[in-house]
Amino acid sequence: MIRMLFGVVLAALALGAGGAQPVAIDVGHYLAKPGATSAYGVPEFEYNQSLAAVIAARLEADGVPVRLIGFRGEMEDLYARAPQAEEAGAQFLLSIHHDSVKAELQQPWIWNGREQRYSTYASGFSLFVSRKNPRLAESLACASAIGAALRAAGLKPTAHHAEVASGIGRPWADETNGVYYYDNLVVLKTATVPAVLFEAGVIVHPDEARELATAERRALSAAAVERGLKDCGVIDGR
Repeated sequence: MIRMLFGVVLAALALGAGGAQPVAIDVGHYLAKPGATSAYGVPEFEYNQSLAAVIAARLEADGVPVRLIGFRGEMEDLYARAPQAEEAGAQFLLSIHHDSVKAELQQPWIWNGREQRYSTYASGFSLFVSRKNPRLAESLACASAIGAALRAAGLKPTAHHAEVASGIGRPWADETNGVYYYDNLVVLKTATVPAVLFEAGVIVHPDEARELATAERRALSAAAVERGLKDCGVIDGR
């Protein structure tokens, strides 16, 4: 299975413009700054990389070309990511992330002899669009379609990004399907194609972090992403 996914990843990394329009999948963060840390000490980048590979494999298996961005963890310049999607002729950009909560909502625990931090304050997926993206209507339609597919698969959105008391207070774009506005996210606001950021779950939550690391959860998320992209018309819905 790992060899198969790696083969798909190499093919996706090598894909350029030409033929059918690809979907660009951005692997959030990079090796030097890997994002949040799970309750078990695993960097977010590893979660992002693994889920991106599964989504790419599923789309490629159904004949959808994929352009992976930042898969090797080398892309430190956030402003270079959206242009790679456009250079590949991508019709859509999906940025893959995994979530956390503010530090004051976390507490220490010992895991495998090392102190880590965890929180049960929030769990669930979320999606983000930027009102600075020139294709906002299409971005929002796809974010809502992906969120609806995730809910249909039995997953729940998290509401903690909307909580003003938490110091975040992101405005809802589609509360039912877990979609927020986050206008200044670089990858979203600099894209000229429809673009969505997907937080697949909260890795600081011990139970969800464990589930998000399973092949079953990644496959479920990938299937929902594909269903959403079909429903919003990015890829062939047959």
